This record gives sequence, structure tokens and C-alpha cells, in this order.
Amino acid sequence: MSGREGRGAGSAGPQKDGAAHGAKKLDYGWTVLAVDPVALPVVRLLYRRRWLSPDQVSFLSLLIGLAVGPVFATATRAGLIVGAVLFYVSFMFDCVDGKLARATGISSPKGELLDRIGDGARRASAGIGLTYFLWRSEDNGEWLWAAAFAILAAYFMEISGGAERGRPSGSIARALARRRLLPNPGMPDVSAIVYVIGPLTTLVVPALWVGIVLVVIGIARVLVKAVTA
Repeated sequence: MSGREGRGAGSAGPQKDGAAHGAKKLDYGWTVLAVDPVALPVVRLLYRRRWLSPDQVSFLSLLIGLAVGPVFATATRAGLIVGAVLFYVSFMFDCVDGKLARATGISSPKGELLDRIGDGARRASAGIGLTYFLWRSEDNGEWLWAAAFAILAAYFMEISGGAERGRPSGSIARALARRRLLPNPGMPDVSAIVYVIGPLTTLVVPALWVGIVLVVIGIARVLVKAVTA
């Protein structure tokens, strides 16, 4: 498990066919299957109309992401649903800014920093909000699962650096690659399980368990790779 969305590595200039090639050649399952069907049309629209720059899209993603936590913290069923939708929309715009930057060739250290700030702020806001939700609504200490996931996820992102996967190897990985899918889950997939699927289905704690297991596996892989390198 690795990675984040955002702008990442891309071409120094605009891609030949503009927004049609704004997507990465390989990406995580949640991004490809659940987000790109919405994000790519938005990229095409912004590429043609130039209503917003990549930095402005990043700022919009940041603002929406910051709202996730307070909505989760209302500790209501409606708050869980709206918070999950806001997390999805914030991540969708996080994907849009990277695709738009690659399509137009507009990229800068300031933009990449803003993208990282927005990505971290969305996860932090959601983590704090979900922890508070469980603290208010449960009496058996289940809020600790949300706190543990948030801490482990932050640690994983710190030690992994959000690195992208290399070239796929193996027949299954190559078959997935033909559909732009990376073979292993990344932080976008895990965050979606915890902050979108869990709240929408009310399976908040089981989703946290799954997220914690996946993040711990990711941490272990990073540490093993560092020791054996």
C-alpha cells in the first residue's frame, strides 16, 4: 500500500491531447472506478473553459475537506452521510487539480504544496470528526479506533512519502494495468473505506478495523523494504 492522489510527477508541459490525458496511466482502484467517472468530465470542462486554475481547484478541495470533520462531529446519521459526501467531493477535486495541472502543464512548487496541505487537512479533519462522533455516540471506547487509524495513517504517509508504484509485474498486475488499475490498494482506497463507505453504511467501526489492518500492512512493507534495501 502506498501513495496519495494529487499532482505528483507529470509532464513538464501540457499533454498532447489536453484533458483527455489528464489521468495517470496507473492509479488506485477507488480513484479509477469511483472518482474518475466524475472527475474527468470536470477536468474536460475546466480545460476548455479555464474557469479555475489547478491552484484554485486545490483551494476549493481544501475548503470542502476542512468541513468534513465538523459535519462528522454533529454525531448524527445525517452528519455521517453528509460528511462522507463532502470527503468524496473534496477528494474528487483533489484528483481534478492534479489532472488539470498535467493536462495544461501548469505546475509549481507552490501548487504542489497547496495540494499536500489540502490532502492532509482533509484526512485530519475527517479523523478528528469521526473520533468525536464515536466519542459522543459510543460508551465503550470505540473512538480509540478512529484515533488509532488517524495516527497510523499519518505515520504511514510520513515514512512512505506517498511514493507511486513502479511498473506492474506479473500477469494479474498487467491485466489490471490495462484498465489503469494498480494491483495493490493505496491510501486513497483505505481513506475511502474509512471515511466514505463506513459512514455511508453505518459500519463505521468495522471500516476502521479494515483501514487499520491495511495501514499496518503498509507500514510493515515500508519498514521491511527499508531494512532489506
